[in-house]
Amino acid sequence: MWENTIEGSPKIRRIRAWLGRHPGVALLTGVTTIGSYPSKETASETARYRDDLGYFDTFNAGAYFASATAPIAFYHKSRLVPGVEKIPPALTALIAHIDLGGYVGSYGSQAERTVFAAPANAPALLPAPIICYESIYGDFVSEYAHNGATLLALFTNDAWWHDSPGYRQLLRYGSLRCIETRRDLARAANTGFTGFINQKGEIFQLEPAWISTASRGTVHLNHEVTFYARFGELIGHAAQVLAVLGIVTVVVWALRARRLNNNA
Repeated sequence: MWENTIEGSPKIRRIRAWLGRHPGVALLTGVTTIGSYPSKETASETARYRDDLGYFDTFNAGAYFASATAPIAFYHKSRLVPGVEKIPPALTALIAHIDLGGYVGSYGSQAERTVFAAPANAPALLPAPIICYESIYGDFVSEYAHNGATLLALFTNDAWWHDSPGYRQLLRYGSLRCIETRRDLARAANTGFTGFINQKGEIFQLEPAWISTASRGTVHLNHEVTFYARFGELIGHAAQVLAVLGIVTVVVWALRARRLNNNA
């Protein structure tokens, strides 16, 4: 859907009508959108061009309806899957005219972590939209906590994993993100696991994968920023530094030992 004309879509009108019949409900959902640019100078690095459309980007996105009448807020997935959603520009030019059965090229993205505004009846509810693959990055998700998020909200399409360990591992990554940020996570998965994880990383409600269903749970909101969210991957960075120092030490000792042997 084109973001600048999305309100004219019959699907969006049906969503707004449903929200109107259920006051107090906010909706966060996944959607594929298209955003346009007025000129080449304003277009992003991933923008495509067509004579009839101009410059545009396709986004793997989240759309947030705070109420039946509130404007739609968008989040554009930023950590894109290499080779699937993100392709080097030079390679994109080479395969642009090949029919691969779907979208060819890189999706657009955004630099900032968007935290959606709370609905009027729940001012403390500030959801962080996380799309699929983004949940494997701890430092990335912690940026939402910095920006005021009180709840992690993950939506994902796990069908491309098929029946492999992939979508099961993705569920467990969610537990790590909850522990790191001390935020509950509400997880909605198309063909994957739908449910809830608490701030301790405990899965307290989970629906089976590959079954059409819905889940309802109570989440706890948190405004505090954890040590990890504030300072990032200190252990990981320290381990990298120690690894380099260890390699240098081994090389120096080896050279020193060789020199002593030669002198002997």
